[in-house]
Amino acid sequence: MANKAKADRTDPKKNKSLAIRNVLAKLPKAKAAEVAAAVKSEYGHTVTPTLIYLVKSKVNVKAARRGRPRTGASGAPMGSAAEWVQSIKLARQLLKASGSVENASAILKSVDA
Repeated sequence: MANKAKADRTDPKKNKSLAIRNVLAKLPKAKAAEVAAAVKSEYGHTVTPTLIYLVKSKVNVKAARRGRPRTGASGAPMGSAAEWVQSIKLARQLLKASGSVENASAILKSVDA
């Protein structure tokens, strides 16, 4: 029974979301109505623009996650207490130099981007 369910998810003729993803891969700049028409003609599914926007947003979220680093800027977590103390001192200097937490956050965001 589990194999049947797994097979249904990989077949775009039985899975509307997969059919939409396939059409979006072929027509990335298409509007929702064009995608709906293509899904209807290729796979026989009647889909709403709302479902198309939902699938499109999920694809974009996954793509954004793939590009984002999982750890800090250096790539390695701080291991010793001395590193933590040094980081806190640097953060305090940044706060004094910038004048507020908002300004310091804006500086860090601009450096990170």
